[in-house]
Amino acid sequence: MFKKSFWVPYEDSTVYPTSEKARQAIMKYCEESGETCRFSGDDEVEINGKTYEIYRGYENGSRGNYGIKCKEK
Repeated sequence: MFKKSFWVPYEDSTVYPTSEKARQAIMKYCEESGETCRFSGDDEVEINGKTYEIYRGYENGSRGNYGIKCKEK
């Protein structure tokens, strides 16, 4: 019913994250968290065996700042 989702820290939130910047941010997040990740497409990542869809866009409630969100498929 509910799918896990989380926002990945993204330093320059005033600039739209390209797919390459999103990948870098997700890799950094996984390294710092001690998790493994593998990218299976431009907008898809597998973290610790679970597949997530990568959303790049406005972060709700952030007053126009961009963010990177991973949502479980």
